Amino acid sequence: MSAELRELPLIQAHDAVAGDGSPSPAEPVRALLPSVMPDVGDPTVSAAWLYYHEGMTQAEIAEVLKVSRPSVANMLARARATGVVRISLRPDYLAALTVSRELRQRFGLQQVLIVPTAPNADTASVHRAIGKAGALYLEETVQAGETIVTAWGATMLETALALSGLRVPDLTIAQALGGLSTADHFNPTKVAAMMADKFGARVYHLFVPCVVESLEVREILVRDRSIHSAFEVARSAHRAMIGIGKVAADATVVRAGFMTELQIHELRAKGAVGDLMGRFFDIHGKPVQTELNGRIMALDLEDLRRIKPVIAVAGGPDKVQAIVGAIRGGYVDVLIVDDRTASAVLEFDRVSTPA
Repeated sequence: MSAELRELPLIQAHDAVAGDGSPSPAEPVRALLPSVMPDVGDPTVSAAWLYYHEGMTQAEIAEVLKVSRPSVANMLARARATGVVRISLRPDYLAALTVSRELRQRFGLQQVLIVPTAPNADTASVHRAIGKAGALYLEETVQAGETIVTAWGATMLETALALSGLRVPDLTIAQALGGLSTADHFNPTKVAAMMADKFGARVYHLFVPCVVESLEVREILVRDRSIHSAFEVARSAHRAMIGIGKVAADATVVRAGFMTELQIHELRAKGAVGDLMGRFFDIHGKPVQTELNGRIMALDLEDLRRIKPVIAVAGGPDKVQAIVGAIRGGYVDVLIVDDRTASAVLEFDRVSTPA
């Protein structure tokens, strides 16, 4: 099989297909396949070639291979899973949209990638689409020898899950905040470990609770050599990839046992609209001070601001104000967001900014 690769532009950040089973014409990814017809003795490879290279529909391929259409769908899924087809991001497609340009200009962002989603997509589907785009973007841009600092949240977990297994030499993953004793599915420790495993990277864990009992306990812990070293690795990262949290009763910080609903109400009363790594801010991006700040085992907002670039994956109608606050505060350089949330962020900023 030839080692030569040919780039074939498709258009979408998730595995959408048209009604006839053909690739959607609006998918910001590309399929990479050998430019010479592979061994036709393997039906999976043949199906992938005919679908991605020849542009045939699943029904047409089923007729050619003398199999059922569901069998073709299974072959294409197997081709992606086993690496016969490798999907990688075309950031220029996602960044070329009008809303993307408006967001970059209005907020001074380095890059904004808009992820198309179905009109009836639920929250989980939106998170999954953004996570896939985040994983593809990270794999396209990460460099050997870099350190990536990570946080937590549902979208960050989707990003880690969507990584393809691309190995990057001498890569380091570092946790931005301590771990949780509950909510294992989006625990910062799990997210960091999964990303490190996918990339074949070393990982610096913060084996401390995300929140400790008192300021005194925190001061003792940060003097520990291994904990201090883990924080220093995180602070010196070449890039950060984080989610943006909301201030609501169903926020990650509440579901994880990190905060109570009463504390959320108190934060909202102080003007908090979102959090980054458990650090809360208002609609203008200014930190919201609470007694919790002295007990969090995490980087602070100024630490984050010094890392370039900070890539944020976030979306959904309940994240609009949190996203606005985060980008107004200058904490985000690259935003990966779904299409409807991107438009809502622009509209919110327009109506809330004095003329």
